[in-house]
Amino acid sequence: MNAPAAPVSALRERVYATLVGLSTVLLLLNYTAGTSAGEAVADIGAAMGALCLAGGFADVSAHRITHGRFPRGDDLRHILAATGHVLETALLPVLSVGAAALGWLPLDTALWIAALSLVLTIAALALLATRRTTVRWPAKLLLFVGEVAIALAVVGVKLLAH
Repeated sequence: MNAPAAPVSALRERVYATLVGLSTVLLLLNYTAGTSAGEAVADIGAAMGALCLAGGFADVSAHRITHGRFPRGDDLRHILAATGHVLETALLPVLSVGAAALGWLPLDTALWIAALSLVLTIAALALLATRRTTVRWPAKLLLFVGEVAIALAVVGVKLLAH
């Protein structure tokens, strides 16, 4: 794996994790009456854990296909770091819903906090991407709005499928 690929892979995993996490949290908001906070934590953990494993599996498989061997050294560290970004993205949603499991918050409030944290993550990632683009500010604003809209459309399509 070359040097530029590692940050790209890590950021890609964070974007995926944010979209999956937001879809999961919004889906859970539709079922708060029949879902306990513990079940919600387990659902978020399972979705993010599965994404973490899938990302790692995909990277290891791609490395084996490309190089004919298992990754090791820097390549393995980059793969582990990229999949770790999924777990970092899951932290605030799991903590907020965990607070509901402890009785500190109502479940719907905790899920809204989790959703807001993930929407803000989407906005922050879009802002980072836009800020580094070498175009004038009106085009940057259009890019930012477009990226956030596309991300939310992805979440909307995922929700429609359920």
